Amino acid sequence: MAKLRKMVTYTDYRWEETEELTPEQLKKWKSGDEELQEEVEDEVEFELSHDKCLEDHGEIELIED
Repeated sequence: MAKLRKMVTYTDYRWEETEELTPEQLKKWKSGDEELQEEVEDEVEFELSHDKCLEDHGEIELIED
């Protein structure tokens, strides 16, 4: 018997977004201060906006018993 084999690499790209920022969060974010930006990151939740899966495979090889 014989069969075919290939190695497949899947790469997922995900875009995640938050709800609307409050005026205070927006002010902190735009300040450019990393500590304030980290505060905003801790306050919000990111949710999947959309994603894309890419597939790449190598050559197909024949496997014979």
